Order: sequence, then structure tokens, then C-alpha cells
Amino acid sequence: MSDSRSQLAGLIEAAHRIGERAATEADSADRNRRLSDELVTDLAHAGLIGMLQPRRWGGLEVSFPDFVRVSQVLARYDVATSWVQVLLGCHHWWGALVGEELQRELWGDNPHRLFADVFAPMGDLRHASDGLHLSGRWMFASGVHWSDFVALGANGPLTPGGEPEYLMLFVPKADFRVVEDWDTVGLRGTGSCSVEVTDAVIPPQRVVRMGQMMATGTAPGQALNPGPIYQVPFAAGLSIALAPTNVGGAQGMLAAFGERMRARTPLFSAQRQDALVTSQVLLAESAVRVDAMEQLMYRYADALQAYGNGGREMDTLELRLRSFAWRAWLGREARDIVTQLFTHTGATAIYGGNALQRRWRDLHAMAQHVVLNHETASRNFGRYLAGQDPEPALY
Repeated sequence: MSDSRSQLAGLIEAAHRIGERAATEADSADRNRRLSDELVTDLAHAGLIGMLQPRRWGGLEVSFPDFVRVSQVLARYDVATSWVQVLLGCHHWWGALVGEELQRELWGDNPHRLFADVFAPMGDLRHASDGLHLSGRWMFASGVHWSDFVALGANGPLTPGGEPEYLMLFVPKADFRVVEDWDTVGLRGTGSCSVEVTDAVIPPQRVVRMGQMMATGTAPGQALNPGPIYQVPFAAGLSIALAPTNVGGAQGMLAAFGERMRARTPLFSAQRQDALVTSQVLLAESAVRVDAMEQLMYRYADALQAYGNGGREMDTLELRLRSFAWRAWLGREARDIVTQLFTHTGATAIYGGNALQRRWRDLHAMAQHVVLNHETASRNFGRYLAGQDPEPALY
């Protein structure tokens, strides 16, 4: 067995092991509105968070296909745990694109150091004699409880009197406050709280010109980290992280539904649910749809990897638009599949602590994410296919 295949097998084994633990902790994480510190530490030290981190900083730098194969395994056990793993994992991916000084600050003395981010440009910037100051409040900072830095979005001039641009600014733990406001219908276990920053001074090496990076497709860290996974369009590379959570989450729901129907006799029925034709057809149709989701996810990962390797099956614009449509379709399919399955689980499935209702809630919450917006993705991809220019969007 090659080293890469042996590594993949080890990561899949770790995903199963940690996934079993995550499943046993899922109910308490849902109630506590965050994963346990021990579980996140286990994810990090097993390499599941560092899969896309550069080798030079202690990461594994696996391919996109290997990343999604491992991550979908974890999602079969618990969606919230998968969400934290893939998002912290994709932060390690885009951390490889920033300048060398900032990369060294992030990982030079600790390869397991984590950072959260919020791309929404909600911050206020001002220039003073001692540098650039940042203030504001940002929602949805997934992973922030375990992070030493948080990267936060803002629109403003990089230099006094300059033109406003889209920036991401890295703020250390001492300069931000976690707001314990995460009380949601789904993904409760992720602990994706808001953060507040008050007049923090941001040194130049911690400022990333994100708008420029996304527009040009070039980044300061690409020369330092020349591996193929760091040479792909930003939004397409970053956002593939959510694909395995949708696919694995739907696979887990399908397995749980099948197990329940084999053990359940509906009220006032003379047959077990697994003998009912309607349930058999639903199970089969759902299985085929989940199979299609899985294959599209692999297509997405293969297309990214080929692009990074220098292949040009698609030009940059097509890859950006097509991959947005792919991942948005995956999000919608996952939401719709779990909804159909959940409506056939019976009344007792609505009780708190039931894994079926938690998956239903979690995958509905996932579908709300901006990078999975099916209407925006389809509109823009449709415009491209019709020979029209796409409208501005995150793609």
C-alpha cells in the first residue's frame, strides 16, 4: 500500500473512531450549544482538522478527493461535529494563502493552533498614528471557542485616504470577546457564537487583501505553498468543505431511517414499517439520491484537484460558477431528503435527544448558508450557460 493510501486509511479509521464518540456526545453538545473541548482536541490531534494544512507547518496537505472522503465519514455520525471539523479544516487551507509572516505567527510554534473566521464585512476601520484599528460585532464564528485567532471581514481603505476594499483582519484571542448568543434551531452543537472587537490595533502582517485575492486568483502564500490544492479559485476551494457534511449527513440520516423502520410498527398498523411499500419506495429513492450526491461531491473534488495540478478541463470562471451550483444543489438535496425521511419516522421521533430530529434540524440549518444558496448559484450558472455575464456573488 502506498504512503498516501495508508494515510487515507488511517484518517478514515480515525473518522470512524471519533465519529462514534461524537454520536454519543451529540445530545449533550446540542443541549450545551457546543462540542466538548476534548472532542475538538481529538479531531485536531488525529489530523482531521489539519488535512488541508501545508506540510511545512505540520499539516497533511492531502488532496481534495481524500479530504471529502474522510470528512463524509465523520458526518455520518454527527453533523455538528463534522461542521466544526470541516470549517476549522478549511481555515487551515486558506491560512496557507496569507503572507509568510502571518503563517509563521499562526503555526510556527504550534501546528495545531486554530483560527475561526467570519467573512461578512461587518467591521469598522479607522486609521490612527499607531496603525489600523478594528471594531465591530460579527455573527457565526464557528470554531471560535477553540481558536487563538479570529479572521474578521471589513470594508475600508488599507491606507489613510485610500480606496475602500474588502479586507480580512486577524485578531488574537486577547483582543476579541466571545458573545455566548448561539441559541439556534439547528447546528446547535457547533457553538458558532458571535465575537466582538473594540478598537483593536491590527499590524500590517495580519491584514489580508481578500477582495484582491478573490478577484485576481493570486495570493501571497501560493509561492510559499506551491502544492496543487493551494492553486485553485478561492471560493471554490474554500466552500467544498461543506459538501462532505451534506453528503455524510444525508447518508447518516438514511442509515438511521432504515434502522428505525426495521424496528418500528406504526400505530394502528398490522405490519412493521419495513414491510410497507411506501416506506420501501421512499428508502430506495432516497438511497439513489444520496448516491448521486456522493458522486457529484467526488466530481467537484476531482475538478478542483485537476485544476490545481494544471489541468484546464474548465476555465476559471466556469469552475467557479459550476462548483457553486454543485455545492448548492448538494445542500438543497440533503435538506429535502432528510425532510422526506423525517416525515415518515412517526411521532416519537420529534422528542429531544432523538438523532433523527437533530439531523433534520442540522441539515436544514446548513442549507441556509450563503455559499449554499441554490437560487443565487443557479441564476448565475444559468446566465453563464446562456452566454450572459454572471452577477456579482460569492462564487
